[in-house]
Amino acid sequence: MLFKRSLAARRALLLAGTASAVLVSALHVSPARAAEDEITPVRIPELIVNAPREDEGSSERVIVGDVSGPPARDAGELISRIPGVSAGRLGGHGSDISIRGMSEDRIAVISDGAYVFGGCPNRMDPPASSMMPMSGDSIAVRRGYQSVLDGPPAPAGTVSLERADSADFGEGLSGNVEAGVESNGFQRYSSMQARAVENGSYIRGFLTGRRANNYEDGDGREVRSAFEQYGGGGEVGLRYGSNSLLSLSAEENRAVDVYFAGAGMDAPWTATDTYRLAVEHNFAEPGVLKGFEASVYGSFVDHVMDNYSLRTPGMMTMRTDATSDTKGARFAGNFAFGTMDVTLGADYRRNDRDAVSYSSMMAAIPPTTISNYTWPGMEIEDAGVFLETKAPLSKMTGITAGIRTDFISVKAAKADLLPGGMGAVSARTLYGTFYGVTDTDREETNVSGLVRITHDFGGFSGWLGASRAVRTADATERGIARAPAMGGGGWVGNPGLDPEKHHQVDLGVETVRTAWKTSASIWYDNVQDFISRDIARGQSGVLVNDGVSSIFRNVDAELAGIDLAAEWAFAPSWHLGGNIAYVYGENTTDGRPLYQIPPLSGEVELVYDVSEWSAGTRLRWAARQSRVDDSAATGSGLDVRETPAYAVIDIFGTWQLAERVRVQGGVANILDATYASHLNKANGFDPAVVQVNEPGRSAYLQVSFDF
Repeated sequence: MLFKRSLAARRALLLAGTASAVLVSALHVSPARAAEDEITPVRIPELIVNAPREDEGSSERVIVGDVSGPPARDAGELISRIPGVSAGRLGGHGSDISIRGMSEDRIAVISDGAYVFGGCPNRMDPPASSMMPMSGDSIAVRRGYQSVLDGPPAPAGTVSLERADSADFGEGLSGNVEAGVESNGFQRYSSMQARAVENGSYIRGFLTGRRANNYEDGDGREVRSAFEQYGGGGEVGLRYGSNSLLSLSAEENRAVDVYFAGAGMDAPWTATDTYRLAVEHNFAEPGVLKGFEASVYGSFVDHVMDNYSLRTPGMMTMRTDATSDTKGARFAGNFAFGTMDVTLGADYRRNDRDAVSYSSMMAAIPPTTISNYTWPGMEIEDAGVFLETKAPLSKMTGITAGIRTDFISVKAAKADLLPGGMGAVSARTLYGTFYGVTDTDREETNVSGLVRITHDFGGFSGWLGASRAVRTADATERGIARAPAMGGGGWVGNPGLDPEKHHQVDLGVETVRTAWKTSASIWYDNVQDFISRDIARGQSGVLVNDGVSSIFRNVDAELAGIDLAAEWAFAPSWHLGGNIAYVYGENTTDGRPLYQIPPLSGEVELVYDVSEWSAGTRLRWAARQSRVDDSAATGSGLDVRETPAYAVIDIFGTWQLAERVRVQGGVANILDATYASHLNKANGFDPAVVQVNEPGRSAYLQVSFDF
């Protein structure tokens, strides 16, 4: 069965289905776009969703220059506005996205072809937050495992910052300057990008800066959320031959003095530098081999967090210095065998994460005693080979199929180093104490694949996909090493973890008509060896039973969900739209809900749009999340609570002031509601508030100039 046979599950599914049916019947609508793409067709006020028909799979595309709502505090917050994507927050900056009920390294984050991993063990800097949207032209979100070409499998999906072909902008100089301000927290930002194109070759540059104070929730409570972010970079591209391209890009991103209400530390400094060299070669007279592509890249993250730079420390000062360096390469050939297109290639990715924690009982600043090698020099290498084909089975039916094999090698270079202080133990000793495993070297061979069929039924289109995605344990799950201290619990990774095996199926239909469009999809993911964070209670394979330490172990799990969207142009210049998403997650080994699963949620919007201006209103809502894993006594305790339902109303508008000048503005949360996303962390800074709340009422204004 698709869902576990429990009364709670049946009720949840019934609720989701009923709500979805009500929305669709109310709007009289059906899917947008084409059979070959599972693309949610809703136009969102904050974003313009514009996914092309070809070669995109199940995706959304956010056109960066068309942002029209409250200034997103980072790319993660912007992406979370797409239907089916949620996010949790520790503060104002650092939104951690979730797709299909999964987050962290189950989502691949790619910035212009370069993989990025955060540098904070506590995820103050999730990789999506380090992307600068204005450094690219669009952000693509592919839900689920849709292609073997994206690198090592990410079962939840892929988020990719992409840059448009220079030919799309024409010859000469062009660009954009944008600035905005938001009242709640006094967020202000500006950005610029410019490009010069000649004979297809180009040079482009970009700069951006953003700063915000602490915002207030709907009850007027100040939420610790201030931050500053700035950065820039450039790219040079040489067009040659038969529309072939050689490009070199580099960018720097800095997040400074980032405050967190949901953490015991703040982040005074995070630096992310990314570099990439790539070639796309197309043969002038292609035969079986049409062309090839090759690239090398590096992304380097330097992160500092402490409890004294931006707040008054208690009896102990603490600091962690962490780095996350990723290097990679990719080569692929593009072949044509009649009507079949084939991509065959190989890729390589190595991620090195190192974190050293310091503390001082005497509240010395800065602390100098090494308390833990929190990431003890974790080295994870992945060499993969892949093949993906696309072919028509008939005039109305197409198929995509792919397979890849990943060869994994893992080491913990600092597993034997001893921290300072009395009773200090090495990471290797911790692993042995908690799991009876002391060998930190690991080799894996993981095989993943997919098949996807699309069909045009005439009046509507549909798709059916099945995939197997195998994900190896990441540096935290496998190797984090924080020893128990002062009666508190430790946080210890498990070198003996087996890789996750996700077996997903998804089914969907969509249709588009002159005045309306809808889409509906359902998916199911059976996971063997799901890597679950838990509390040490002497479970199978866990030797410690202290009831407080965080550990990792393999369990079996099920996830499933539905996504619906609709839009109806019911009168000239008017449209009504909406979307609903629901995710169900179950730890089937322990018989309890999976943690951090977003509740049933959605949006409904009404917009009036004419040539020079538009205005509208939107209702954002979420049901109460009662399926939680919030007990540290019997579960993981990773859910803060049964998060209450909420409904928030926004108003917004756009005015084309001149041919190249656009003004956007509005008021978010106009009724000043107090609410929190279920994925938000506990507010450890304000004992009067359970979770980190979302912002209360906030007016905003943005001005954009194209040249």
